[in-house]
Amino acid sequence: MTLNKRRKTIGTGLPGPGRPAGTPNRMTTEMREVIAVLVTDNAPKLQRWLDRVARTNPKAAVDIYVRMLEFVAPKMARHAVVVPTEPQVVTVCWREPTDL
Repeated sequence: MTLNKRRKTIGTGLPGPGRPAGTPNRMTTEMREVIAVLVTDNAPKLQRWLDRVARTNPKAAVDIYVRMLEFVAPKMARHAVVVPTEPQVVTVCWREPTDL
């Protein structure tokens, strides 16, 4: 019997089946929900606090706001577009159609 065909039993040292691919981590999902509820329930307090910080230090207030956005909106991925500097040569050839 190979290691891949054995089932995990206590004390064998074999890994269990784990989470199926594509399934979100349960704790991560729960923490995101908790943070969303915390922010939603405290939005008025948070806005007053942010306004108070902005009065004395607007740069700090913007920094705090941007860092809080990371919990609500995912960051956009950056993609580099490489444009060749040399002209590209494309050769097109036509052939007589063949019978199928």
